Amino acid sequence: MKYSIVKNDYNESKKMSDELSDLLVSKKWIEDNKNPNCIFVIGGDGTFLKAAEIFNNILDDVIFVPIKSGGIGFYTNHNRISDIQEILNNIEKQKPIEISVLEANDYKVINEIKIINNLRPLEADVMIDGELLETFKGTGLVFSTSGGSTGFAKSHNGAVIIDENNIFQMLEIAPVSNNNFRTLSAPVIFSRKHKVEVIIKKPNDVEIIVDSKKCKLPENNLIKIQMGEKNIKLISKNSEKLTKTKILNSIFTTNKAYN
Repeated sequence: MKYSIVKNDYNESKKMSDELSDLLVSKKWIEDNKNPNCIFVIGGDGTFLKAAEIFNNILDDVIFVPIKSGGIGFYTNHNRISDIQEILNNIEKQKPIEISVLEANDYKVINEIKIINNLRPLEADVMIDGELLETFKGTGLVFSTSGGSTGFAKSHNGAVIIDENNIFQMLEIAPVSNNNFRTLSAPVIFSRKHKVEVIIKKPNDVEIIVDSKKCKLPENNLIKIQMGEKNIKLISKNSEKLTKTKILNSIFTTNKAYN
């Protein structure tokens, strides 16, 4: 098996990385930072997104093994370093957790894609399955996966999506709203069957941010967004026990979970 390790900058994470690397080498694993079979992520969700960015071109072909070390994590809240020996013993037999992604043109989106103009109102036509929903004017549009719905989207009054693989949403950021111009001004939920097109009408100063990466606006000013056909695969020791509801409860509420 070939592996790569992506970690955050904490000293504790470096120590974990060194211990993990020694263990993998002792099991005859080979380090390969270009085409690994497994990617071990040591950190929080930011580190996971960094790993997904590094290996974006082979996301369909690899398995991620997240290890919690650092900040709040939905993707990385599944395993602890103490679980690794057990995970390695069963890694070829274990059924992975699958996380949905969006396809934005040729890029795979884990959390969200932001289409933003911070200098002047963004102007863009939003098409759903070839039909015009609206011509948007405002600061920007955000498309969020279910995994990303608890981050930037939540902070802008988006829905928190429990469904892991079949739903994504669009949010309007600071839309123009007056007696002469008005848009829907509400989150829109899409299913896996929907295909959305955003046609940028005035491209100057428009920024495209995919997760943590700033991307170039396509030459034709058209961004096609839909659910990906394949999901990202994660290995977790406790996938059947650590549900999204439990993670939401522990991170965002002060309520004690039921036993």
